[in-house]
Amino acid sequence: MADYPQLITPGRMKPLPPIFLRQRRYWPLATLTLIALCIIVFILMTLAGGSQNTDVLLNFGASYAPYLRRGDDWRLVMPMFLHIGWFHLAVNMGALYLLGPILERIYGYARFSVIYVGAGIAGSWLSMRMTHNVAAGASGAIMGIAGAMLVVGWLYREVVPWRWKRAFGGGMVLLIALNYAIGLSMSNVIDNWGHTGGLAGGIVLALLIPPPLPWRQSRWIFARLPKAVVILPIAIVALSMFATAEHYRATQQVTRLLDQGRHFWAQHQDDRALQLFQQAEREYPRDELPYEALAALYLSRNQFSDAIREYNQALRLSPGSPAAQLGLAAAYAREGQPDQARKLLEDIVGRNPQTSETQLMLADLCAEQKLFPEAIQHYQEAIRLKPDLAEARNNLAWLLATADDTRYRNPAEALAQAQQAVELSHWKEPTFIDTLAEALYQNGKYQQAVAVQKKALALDPGDKTMQKHMAKYEKAAGA
Repeated sequence: MADYPQLITPGRMKPLPPIFLRQRRYWPLATLTLIALCIIVFILMTLAGGSQNTDVLLNFGASYAPYLRRGDDWRLVMPMFLHIGWFHLAVNMGALYLLGPILERIYGYARFSVIYVGAGIAGSWLSMRMTHNVAAGASGAIMGIAGAMLVVGWLYREVVPWRWKRAFGGGMVLLIALNYAIGLSMSNVIDNWGHTGGLAGGIVLALLIPPPLPWRQSRWIFARLPKAVVILPIAIVALSMFATAEHYRATQQVTRLLDQGRHFWAQHQDDRALQLFQQAEREYPRDELPYEALAALYLSRNQFSDAIREYNQALRLSPGSPAAQLGLAAAYAREGQPDQARKLLEDIVGRNPQTSETQLMLADLCAEQKLFPEAIQHYQEAIRLKPDLAEARNNLAWLLATADDTRYRNPAEALAQAQQAVELSHWKEPTFIDTLAEALYQNGKYQQAVAVQKKALALDPGDKTMQKHMAKYEKAAGA
């Protein structure tokens, strides 16, 4: 290794690192590469359905404890490259662009990469250890940079240029404290456990891996890390992204099989739907969705023991899944085990489900899972508790007008509920008006459906779904 130039500075007779010397523009390759990867992944997420879509986040590797426990180890790495919305991306990339080049210039791209990726993994691990929330963002790794700068400011101040002194050591404490103050005030949207894990990871790694200081003798083996060590974080990130791509491909295949199965189920071709759900389950046994779909089908056929078995398999893969818990509660209730059903419902909504808002939430969940009897029951209970709850009347009307299982359709009642929902909302909610038009259509009142739908489109002319409904109503009216 070439010796650093010998410079004499006031009160100091030691060789200085290159950061003190005049040199051409420094390019922080690792920092710029990390920013580019985050932007590329964000674009891919946007194209896949949106970075704020929970399914997209999970498919791209967001941290989620149940999935880590089932073996998705790459979720320790991917969250530091995912962001929820452009503002989240802009804030984190701005922070990385400000802090990253400073630390990278002191440590070099290789050691900096090890610290950054290691801190990001630590943040993801602690987040998934302490919570069951879906989380993403580079902030844990960025807090790792802050932790490393804290260590450098205390232990290696001779490598810090004078113009950066305030950014290290004690100056970094204020920034970290401010970050936690903001995080605690917005704990519902900020992953403070991820920040803590990243900060701790950055501190520990900075203690183990000092900046390259050829004039200091150290017994630490990490003090002599070669630049080739950059292969380690590169390999970890590359393998994680490859595993994510494979997971995404498998997820798309599962989705295709399940969509086909649901189509046949809606057409009352239960045997064909059953074959497709079972195929998805065989090919992707670590995904809970095929188990949930198969369980729902069994439940619709009153095969309670089979439904309970499949829902329990889904919960083994994804503990706390509302869809699986709700379906299992319905299966226990229909089989005659009300105590088991009540316990599962308490896990979802707490011990006081007798509020209109809770009943509406349960009803919507049941409707999504095609648990139509339970959905109708909860909608009716929500309306009983709060007769002027327009959303409950609207959602009940839509179910009664359009339920896949025609046994639960009731066009006349749907029309009555939809009319009340529209009146309660003073004709200001386009989706409620759209429901009223659908109820009129289901009752054979095609001309009225067209007239009402025009009012919905006047409020929201760009809605593609309502435009599609209008075409259906106009076609029926013309015929």
